[in-house]
Order: sequence, then C-alpha cells, then structure tokens
Amino acid sequence: MDGHIFSGLDGTPRAPKPRTRGLTMVIDWGIGMNAQEDLVVTGADYFDFAKIAVGISRLLSNETLTGKIKHYQGHGIEPFPGGMYLEYAEVYGKTDLYFPAVVQAGYRWVEVSDNLAPVGVAWKQRMIREASEKFGLSVLGEVGKKEGLESTTSLADDARACLDAGSRVVLLEAAELVSENPEIARAVEEVVEAIGLERVMFELPGPWISGVSASGIHQMRRRLIERYGPEVNLGNVSPADLVSLEAYRQGLGVNAGKTKP
Repeated sequence: MDGHIFSGLDGTPRAPKPRTRGLTMVIDWGIGMNAQEDLVVTGADYFDFAKIAVGISRLLSNETLTGKIKHYQGHGIEPFPGGMYLEYAEVYGKTDLYFPAVVQAGYRWVEVSDNLAPVGVAWKQRMIREASEKFGLSVLGEVGKKEGLESTTSLADDARACLDAGSRVVLLEAAELVSENPEIARAVEEVVEAIGLERVMFELPGPWISGVSASGIHQMRRRLIERYGPEVNLGNVSPADLVSLEAYRQGLGVNAGKTKP
C-alpha cells in the first residue's frame, strides 16, 4: 500500500518511467507555463514525450522555449520540435540552421518527417543520420502522409528505413489511421509486423484532419488499446485528454466496469 486514499483499487499496473513501452506523447500547441505546470503536476507520471507542434518553437521567446524544455525534462518528459519545422527548413534551403538550433534550445530528441515537403525516404534517412551521428540527438522518424502525397515506398519499408538510419521510435502518421481503406489498414499491420509493436507510436488524429471529431479520437484510442493492449505507444494526445487516456489504459476509465478477461 502506498498510502493513497484509494489504495487497493488500483486498476491494471503500468510500468514506471522511464519505460520502453506504453509510451505516451502529448502534443503541445504552445501552452503557457502555468498550463504546462498544471499538466505536469496532474500527469507527469503518465506521459513520456511532449511535441512542441509544427514551428511553434520559433514563436516562443528564447526564455519561454528553453524554460518549457527544461521544465518537461525535469519531470522525465522529453520534448521535441514538430517534424514539419524541419520540412520547412528543407523547403527554404535552411536545414544547416535547424539541428544546431535544436541543440542550442536544449532539445535532446527531434522528429524527422515527410508530411508535406516534396522529399523522399533517402532524404529522411540522411536527416536521421545527421541528427543522431553529428548532433547526438535521439530521433523519432515518422511514416505516412498528411495530404495524400503519393509514395512508391510501403509504410513497412519506410519504417525499416527509419530504424536503419538510427531512429529510435517510428511515428505512424495519424492520417493513415483514419482511413477506412482496407489496404491501408493492412499496411499499418505490416509496419507492426516489420519493426515490432514497441518501436511504433500511433499518432492520434486531431481536428487538423478533415472529418475528425473529439468522439472519433476517443474511439480510435480505445480501438488501439483493445487491439494492441494497454502498453501500446500513443502520440498526439491532447493535454486535456492525458489523464482520461491513462485511466483507460489502467482500466479505470469508461471501461472501469468492464468484465475482467
């Protein structure tokens, strides 16, 4: 017993941090320091990563940005800048500025994606290697497209390429998960089969994807947990949804009265 008022009514045990599975990534759209403090006080034990979305790192003052990064890291949470900021740097010919700035800001992790920029797997591998080998950054490599850009590389081969280049985690783009196309559903399963469930983080969709609702997001996270178990890695979790997600992982959410298996 740990002295908690509700000790003994604990739900499904979860591995403590630092953990290698059952990872949760919260998406931070520039929340203020007070909101971040509230998030950490309430749920620091329940999330492992915080994505400072898109290019928001540029919109925060140096003091605010470095303060956010240090605050997260001080609670065992690794923040990282959204991959679309690196894509912006590539499109404008400024990738030489990107990784040095990431390191100077204090980030220790970085995302490498190809959502919108007209780049391929070879570019992504080059960026992953540069980030990890030259700058000592840990990398989350993303596979999948936001805007339906065509690719001749399968999701599974793309995921393998990310790992081969040095990515530690593969993010599976949320746009792939909301498709009802059975071929895409099979492609998602092939990613899991190719690299293992522990290396995949499923990014939940959000309102930036057409037709996605709050109820749809909740239904998807339930389906992922029911399909892969409570230790599935989930990303793009809204700060407001963090604790309710953890409750569902532990069988203490809306599934609290469900019959035990």
